[in-house]
Amino acid sequence: MKILIALVVSGISLIPLFAEDVGYAGSGPARGLSRGLDPALKDAPYRNPALDIEKRIDDLVGRMTPFEKFKALHCRSTSSAGGIPRIGLSEFLTCDGGVGPRAEERSGITYIPSGIAWAAAWDPALAEEAGRVTGEETRAVFPGWEGGSARMLLGPGGNIGGRTPFGARSFEYLGEDPLLAGRLAGRFAKGLQSVKVSPCMKHYVCNDQEWCRTMINVTVGERALREIYVRPFEIAIREGGVWSIMNSYNAVNGEWTSWNRRVNDILYRDCGWDGALLSDWGGYRNDLRAIAGGTTLDTNCTDDPAQYRREVEDLKAGRISESDLNDQLRRVLRLFFRIGAFDRDTPEEKRLQARCEQSFGGADHAAVARRAAEESLVLLKNDGAFLPLDRTRIRKVAVIGPGADQRYSLASGHKVHQCGGAAAILPIAEPTPLEACVAAFGRGNVVYAPGFRYDVRSGRSTVPPMAERDPVAAAKEADVVLFFGGTDHSYDHEAAGWGVVPNADKPGLDLKGPQAELIARVAAANPNVVVCLNLGAPVSVQPWLASVKAVLVTWYAGQFGAEATLDALLGKVNPSGKLPYTFGRRLEDWPCHRMGEDVYPGRIGEWPAKVNGLSLFAKETYADGIWVGYRGFDRDGIRPEFAFGHGLSYTSFEIASAPARGDGTKAVRVKNVGGRAGRCVVQCYVTKTAPGVEMPAKELVDFASVTLAAGEEKTVAFRPEPEWLRYWDERSGKWAQAPRGVLRIGEASDRLTVQMEL
Repeated sequence: MKILIALVVSGISLIPLFAEDVGYAGSGPARGLSRGLDPALKDAPYRNPALDIEKRIDDLVGRMTPFEKFKALHCRSTSSAGGIPRIGLSEFLTCDGGVGPRAEERSGITYIPSGIAWAAAWDPALAEEAGRVTGEETRAVFPGWEGGSARMLLGPGGNIGGRTPFGARSFEYLGEDPLLAGRLAGRFAKGLQSVKVSPCMKHYVCNDQEWCRTMINVTVGERALREIYVRPFEIAIREGGVWSIMNSYNAVNGEWTSWNRRVNDILYRDCGWDGALLSDWGGYRNDLRAIAGGTTLDTNCTDDPAQYRREVEDLKAGRISESDLNDQLRRVLRLFFRIGAFDRDTPEEKRLQARCEQSFGGADHAAVARRAAEESLVLLKNDGAFLPLDRTRIRKVAVIGPGADQRYSLASGHKVHQCGGAAAILPIAEPTPLEACVAAFGRGNVVYAPGFRYDVRSGRSTVPPMAERDPVAAAKEADVVLFFGGTDHSYDHEAAGWGVVPNADKPGLDLKGPQAELIARVAAANPNVVVCLNLGAPVSVQPWLASVKAVLVTWYAGQFGAEATLDALLGKVNPSGKLPYTFGRRLEDWPCHRMGEDVYPGRIGEWPAKVNGLSLFAKETYADGIWVGYRGFDRDGIRPEFAFGHGLSYTSFEIASAPARGDGTKAVRVKNVGGRAGRCVVQCYVTKTAPGVEMPAKELVDFASVTLAAGEEKTVAFRPEPEWLRYWDERSGKWAQAPRGVLRIGEASDRLTVQMEL
């Protein structure tokens, strides 16, 4: 096993290996690997794109040498795979991509909102559109690369960030509920695959924090594993047919995930998945054990003929089984055929590539990014219908807070891990809230008072030479205060390095820096305060919530985040997002934070501790079981500040039962009883009971959104599935059906106005 530890000198990572952000295009020489086809294979059946993929695989496997078979199971570099010229397999690039394909040297990328933002939109169709846009940009971002275009995006994220509000990559993930996360991930993957770009859904499994993620053993019960942590991947496979998944660095129940046949067979055997399982960068760890454990493709490699020859000898000696080799070979070839890596020179592929390159950074992509930013906005509070603002009655606006003049992408001029890590891109543009406020209200009507900056290196104002005022003085002379704060990517980012990385996750529940105090001071000077929070996970709002008029969560909303926020404040956009996380009042509201260090973040043992031959730095026990997010709040009788699924609107909706249908479908009537058009996200939960089994008070089983004009009414139907009553029976070690269930439907998990028997 090769081990290389990140070197850190004076805070600068010199060799940040084993992170997903290293060596993207340009890291090595381009290779024209579609050339060199064996003339005898020119008309072989597997070369025919019209032939069924399984038949193409059947034909090709018999034509490959053992050396080539093992070569196919390893990447060519830190960012490319494929590349076997004799059989016509072209080399293709893989891209990180939380908010678009990452390419530090290529600007002009459409900057879509982060995963948690489109989770807040609760809109699967939008997630699919975002996937299509990202897929087209992925293919187009390296048009001149000789080996072939990029054909894999390392995302979406499927981990349960809501287990703790501290997880530094929760902004990449899709909330605390496995149904919401799985459905949106599946639809995003479907959009990518529509242009022959493979998603690589990550990180399978129980990688829900950054601290010690590369060398920690997570002990998790079977029920929690099945019902909470595997389920987003299971749902994404079913609803999106995900072509590839990335396993996590950590161990699960004493076995690295790359070697963990028991965990990986949940995907292969129980979910019937036929895709490719990739190691996280550097997480393959051992050829023999990874192949036997079910990992398909070794990443972050160099082309190593000596390694392939050793594996051929291991096969001959029986140390690698023919069955394991054939299974993983078929999976990786299936991936290569699906993305067109054998068909790069066909007219169809050339037309698709040209279309993607033509659409790169275009108006269609921008429209999807803007819609995603708008739909993701969550209005938490709006006392006395203070919002939307009446522009005609506002003369002076005070723009205050550390997020007012902040960019979050590589447009800030910062390094990758200061911009989110794997989710960092260089976009077409990223206007700041200050710029958007000046455009909306006029420069002479805006006073700017950051109070402090997240990062002193952020430099001067993006609206030079606008002077920075004292916050209290600015508040006193303004008609309204717009406070822009929350967190930034010094808190929310992938942790680079191997082993125990200090400050890998967020340090607390509070807003970064002295924001709570600043909001309180400003609100004392002017009660007309609107707080806009750029976030990736829940934060504490308790110290200042009662003193402000309105609170809007804007997430990491991409290149149109600031403009969409101003449009919402002025009523051009009606907020319709819903929280994908529960907002607790105290850190102890989350079960894992009151159960001790062993439960979160884990405990460092002997260095290194040996468990089943694994060199581990730490261990963690998921003793909170299935009681993650709102499930835990409900069980423990804890009233959150803002419930899962909460989100206000500038209009009002009524949800009532609709007449029963003969086909078993359950339906409700949704009416817009307010004065303006709006989108209502209708949420459907089940309360199920089974003798002797503790069940959650409610679980999300379906949701739908409907846009209604003022006074308009529509029917929303839900079709019950057997899965709605399913639970993991720990006594029998298999899935079981609860004998009874009650549906509860409404606008949020704490506002369920309709109840009906399932």
